[in-house]
Amino acid sequence: MDIASFSSAYSGLKIAKDIFLGFTDLKIEADSLGKINEAIKKVGDAQDALFQLREELFRLQEENNTLKTTIGEFNSWGDKLAEYELVKTVGEAVVYKSKSDPEHYICPSCVSKRSIQILQDNKTISGTYRCISCNGSYPIRAAEPMPDIKYRSSW
Repeated sequence: MDIASFSSAYSGLKIAKDIFLGFTDLKIEADSLGKINEAIKKVGDAQDALFQLREELFRLQEENNTLKTTIGEFNSWGDKLAEYELVKTVGEAVVYKSKSDPEHYICPSCVSKRSIQILQDNKTISGTYRCISCNGSYPIRAAEPMPDIKYRSSW
């Protein structure tokens, strides 16, 4: 049932109540007047119940909209995360790797917070990348061997 239906029903009950109230002004028997008053009370009760149903409908519509938004956000996040796969790198880090070009990695800690943060190469021989958001450090590449240092014997 929509708002227009509630409004129509409420208006109809108001008209019926007004008609019954109009009867009370007529000179009629006391028995009939009692029945009219009883009908007025029932119409008033029906109006109150209809008003409560309308309020419940508003609440349910708002909750429905909130849930639709939440589901949309969840589906959107799932679509974004589907563009990555969890991998173990050569450097033994477990991170998310892009499935498309340009190849890149994202921080697994930030993914758990529903955030995509691309890991940045530290350009060190240790092969580590870091997350600029949470400062996490991940050994993505294999560590480069230390260069041979040759000492001069003439020193």
